[in-house]
Amino acid sequence: MKKFKQYKNICRAAALAMIMQSSIGISYANPNEPASDVYTKTQGINQSPTQTIKISGLVTDSDGNPIIGATVAVKGTTNGTMTDVDGRYSLTVQKGDIVTYTYVGFNQEEKEVGNDTTINIRLLTSDVNLDDIVVIGYGQQKKSSVVSSINSITSKELQVTGRSLNNSIAGQISGVIAVQRSGEPGWDDAEFWIRGVSSYAGGTSPLVLVDGVPRQMSNISVDEIETFTVLKDAAATAVYGAEGANGVVLITSKRGKREKTQISFKTEHSIVTPTRLPKILDSYRYLSLYNEAKWNEEYNPMTGFVPQYSDEVLDKYRSGADSDLYPNVNWLDLLKKNSYNGRYTLSVRGGGERVRYFVSGGFYNEDGIYKSETIENYDANLGYKRYNLRSNIDMDITKTTKLAVDLSGIYVQSNAPSSTASTLWSAFTLFPVHIVPMKYSDGTNSDHYFADTDRYNPYNLLNLRGYTKNWEATAQSKVSVEQRLDVLTEGLYARANISFDSFTQSRTDRTKRPHTYYASGRDTNGDLIKKTIAEGSALGNPSTSASGGHKKIYIEGSLNYDRTFVDKHAVTGMILYNQKEEQFQNNSGLNCLPFRKQSIVARGTYNFDNRYMLEASFGMTGSENFSKGHRWGIFPAIGGAWFISHENFMKPVEDYLSTLKVRASYGITGNDNLPTDLARFPYRASLNQDNSGYNMGISPGAAGSATNWIGNGITENTFAAPTLSWEVEKKFNLGLDFGLFRGRIEGSVDYFHNKRSDILINRQTVPSASGFRNNPMENMGITKNSGIDGNLIAKQNLGEFTLTGRFNFTYAKNKIVEYDEIPQRYAYQQYTGNSINQPRLYIAERLYTPDDFNITTNANGSKNYTLKDGLANPNSPVAPGDIKYSDLNGDGVIDSYDETYKHGFYPNNPNMVYGIGINLDYKGFYAGVFLQGAAQASVNLIASPKNFVPFYNGVDYSSGRNFAMDRWTAEDPYNQDVLFPRLRTTNNSHNLKQSTWWYRKGDFVRLKNIEFGYQFNKKTISKYYMENLRIYVQGSNIAVWDNVKYWDPEQGNANSGASYPISGTWTIGLEVTF
Repeated sequence: MKKFKQYKNICRAAALAMIMQSSIGISYANPNEPASDVYTKTQGINQSPTQTIKISGLVTDSDGNPIIGATVAVKGTTNGTMTDVDGRYSLTVQKGDIVTYTYVGFNQEEKEVGNDTTINIRLLTSDVNLDDIVVIGYGQQKKSSVVSSINSITSKELQVTGRSLNNSIAGQISGVIAVQRSGEPGWDDAEFWIRGVSSYAGGTSPLVLVDGVPRQMSNISVDEIETFTVLKDAAATAVYGAEGANGVVLITSKRGKREKTQISFKTEHSIVTPTRLPKILDSYRYLSLYNEAKWNEEYNPMTGFVPQYSDEVLDKYRSGADSDLYPNVNWLDLLKKNSYNGRYTLSVRGGGERVRYFVSGGFYNEDGIYKSETIENYDANLGYKRYNLRSNIDMDITKTTKLAVDLSGIYVQSNAPSSTASTLWSAFTLFPVHIVPMKYSDGTNSDHYFADTDRYNPYNLLNLRGYTKNWEATAQSKVSVEQRLDVLTEGLYARANISFDSFTQSRTDRTKRPHTYYASGRDTNGDLIKKTIAEGSALGNPSTSASGGHKKIYIEGSLNYDRTFVDKHAVTGMILYNQKEEQFQNNSGLNCLPFRKQSIVARGTYNFDNRYMLEASFGMTGSENFSKGHRWGIFPAIGGAWFISHENFMKPVEDYLSTLKVRASYGITGNDNLPTDLARFPYRASLNQDNSGYNMGISPGAAGSATNWIGNGITENTFAAPTLSWEVEKKFNLGLDFGLFRGRIEGSVDYFHNKRSDILINRQTVPSASGFRNNPMENMGITKNSGIDGNLIAKQNLGEFTLTGRFNFTYAKNKIVEYDEIPQRYAYQQYTGNSINQPRLYIAERLYTPDDFNITTNANGSKNYTLKDGLANPNSPVAPGDIKYSDLNGDGVIDSYDETYKHGFYPNNPNMVYGIGINLDYKGFYAGVFLQGAAQASVNLIASPKNFVPFYNGVDYSSGRNFAMDRWTAEDPYNQDVLFPRLRTTNNSHNLKQSTWWYRKGDFVRLKNIEFGYQFNKKTISKYYMENLRIYVQGSNIAVWDNVKYWDPEQGNANSGASYPISGTWTIGLEVTF
């Protein structure tokens, strides 16, 4: 076996040597023999024997593994050799010569010959190999010939530590803006957009295709993925017609290769903890703060003030002597814990000349952070289990016929409390700390004295209300055939594939209710005086709901052409047809009908001498959403590129500017993803029975009666819109690819400008007198979206160390051009001209101070406050410590005309994201750090004011968090540097207007990943029949720096902090390949 392996390596190296010799005329050493001296005299150079020396050494990769067949040559000559099976070489050179070391897929290294005769070289892998094949829409291209804006990343670079691939792409790949809003297992998928948002009506999510078939990406195992590719401009996405406007994601799964069978096993185990949780006030401080709010509300009396909670009562809460009647319960600390997740993957990959295969099986398990109890044989904690299975088989049926059969399955089982995450987290943060203990000391269940859906004891909600189980099964299949047609003409071939996907879901609910009590005191024996709050009920029988599923059929056929003439003129062409059908089970009305779509696609490319590239394409899509005559549309695009660095005049600077390529494209794409509130087939009117009644005039009853006759009737609920069609986006892109210092620095940058028109909107300017129940839909909205994205990669050897740096960024800013907006009285209130979802706010200038008022004092010392002349009337009673708003229109009154879109804050989603990564390798040891950032986003602290503002619904339906202490006080009435204005015992509508006071910049920098590991040397582990062995420790979401402070800024408004938090993980992993 060892001899066979050595022979195979020798043949491989010899083949590479002959290729190099034939292409660049290098004489070479036989890698089967000890490296021999080879020296070819170059014409025009006077070489003296006394100047020659013999150098030798070892050529390895960054992990220290020998590289077989690397070319070692004197620059500018044909004098060279190749490394042998151990990566060693020997070469006779002259002092002062520049020796180059090259190998396919690695950056070139150069070394000047001095006195040292032993020169060892480590080659760094190239991230931009121009001969690499990249995935494009409905095909593949060499990276060097791509004219469109495309970025690709491997699964290894994604560093997925959790369940969802969606959550790992933020900051990893340029052009993608992604935000994770929750860490709840099974419901933690990030929202993501390609180059931002361009529509305020229709869907904004990109089209996702897995192995060329439209599919979901959230439950794909990352260990099954080969590449993750993002298509951004029209030249790349126009072929997808009415589905390409929001960008396209192409996920390619791993496939077999012509190599010996490899068996890989990977396991990861993680500890999961929330990145940020609120800190809750204890009962003593919370109730003391309520007394302060009551004092504020009574305008600070000096005498006669009766606090809600006396010092005696407060001392009982502080002492904890009677926790039944004077409890102090931090519900969040009581009911949360760290959790665990684990991942296991086993795969087999290999093949020969006729058959290649990749088979993989995976299991992922994650628990929630709830500290639940197992009661009545069920555990109410969150639980998520996923099983993945994939088999990709490629067969060469004949020399001209290829067959591929892909099968995959995903099975998911999840468990959750019967209460939703939003209900539980509202309870954790809202349920008062001072009302009841978790349980009474006698073991009986406690609850709020006024228990309703929002005031249940959080312990009961989590553990004693039942549970929900959900099962999901996905089966996916695809059969593809490729037939070479060179018998007709060289370079012609046909492809066809058909896929069938099935998804089924079933959910079981079992609910119960505990018998609960509320204790109001103790009797003379010291026993609790309790009253029943709710009669208990046993765990009910299982009820099945949300069962159903869907099936999808996708068919595609294409005729393709790929040929190069006279070694310089490369031509490709494609004509393709596809159709898809999706049908949902258990849907009612029009949604029970199948969803269908058809497309015709064409593309042609021309490449002259790998210097000048031209590409033209179009997608013609037929969509069922629209009426006849409006269903089909053509979406063309054109792109070109100039590979400047391949020009002869660039050769003098090729050592410094090794790659330079300019790209440009323009085209039209579409979006037929209708708004979610719009019924299918909007070109048809829908009629509803109106039960509110029509006024039919005077009743025909008794003479003299003047009673109106009200009768039911039929109304036109949806106005027919036969001219509706898809949204259209015109995309322009200008890009630059570059490489410096022989590939040590590589990158690209793109500018884009997109104009979306014909956005589907309800007309705003239709008068109510028209009688429409709902205003008609029309294609009339317009937006613009422009920005810049790019990436940079740098690698450098520093002695035995290899340093790699990565940086990518995306900036996208949109603007509403047409909204059919009713003209506003003031320009600053016009939504048109602003960003999509731009908040409309009052401008908070500051807090009122005593200097703003004429003050009189009552007998008990309380104050009367009257605003001084010249200050705008706030339309509600105010006092020092309340918010002072800007009177924008100058009419002396604060009202809705003082709200504005011009205030310096942004929508909730960031306009900019970026990522910075640094990796260091040393003799197999490696360490890496990755930072993710976002900018130009805003967070509204009072998106849900009851979850944030102290005493919003009174003392017994609120829970103060520690930041409630950051408030205005009468003792320091001029202090403006506070979070909360003057506290009151209930909500203060004046202070809780949506204003700049409550907005924070959502910018953040996150330590997204940190990893330490060791890659064992291949030569060391080969004796144990191993090809690869790696152990590592990885952290994810380790730290975040931001201006929000109260919850993780990536969660956005986050239900004002009452939502399942984003989690951070520490992972230990092992990866081995045999």
